[in-house]
Amino acid sequence: MLRYCLIIGLVPCLLACGVSPKTQLYVLNSEAAVFNNTDGISIGLWKVKLPELLDRSEIVTRNGQYEVELADFHHWAGSLGHNIDTSIAQGLSQHLKTINVRISPWHSEKQNNYQVKVLIERFGGSLMGAARISGRWVLMNGKGNQQLSRQSFLLEAPMSSENYNGLVASLSILTGQLSQLIAEDIERLSQR
Repeated sequence: MLRYCLIIGLVPCLLACGVSPKTQLYVLNSEAAVFNNTDGISIGLWKVKLPELLDRSEIVTRNGQYEVELADFHHWAGSLGHNIDTSIAQGLSQHLKTINVRISPWHSEKQNNYQVKVLIERFGGSLMGAARISGRWVLMNGKGNQQLSRQSFLLEAPMSSENYNGLVASLSILTGQLSQLIAEDIERLSQR
C-alpha cells in the first residue's frame, strides 16, 4: 500500500516536469493614422537589412558589452525584418500624411518620388536598462539610381518595465522615432 501511495504521489511531480512554459509572441506597435491622400508623396521602402544575429525569431538582449542572450520563450511574431518594415512604413505614412508608402517589391509601373534603404545594426537592449536602435539609412531618388542623403542614427529609450513587454514597447517607440527622422529628411529634400 505504501508503494502504491508513493507511486501515485510521484506521477503528478513527473508530469509537471514535462510541461514547458508557454512561448510569448511580440509585435512592434505603431500608432497608425489612416490617410486617403492618394496624391501625396510616394515612397518606396526597401526591406530592412538586419545582422544575422538579429534575424531570428527569438528576442535578443544584451548582458553587458560582450554577451548576448536569446530568449527561449519570448519570440517575435513572424519575421522581425517584416515587423520593422511595416512599422517604419506606417510611421512614414503618418508623418508624411500619405497612403503611398510601399515596401519592396513594388510594381514597376508605380513611380516613387523617393526610395529608402535602412540598415539596422542594433535592435534590442538589456532587460535591466534601455532599449537601443542603431544603424543608417540611405535616401535615394525615385528611380533608385542616385543617392540624395545618407544618415546614421543611434536612438535610445528607457524601458517602461524590466521585462520583454517593456523592451518591445520601447523598441516600438524608437522605430516610430526612426520613421520621423527619415520623414524629416524626405521633407527637407523635397523643399529644395
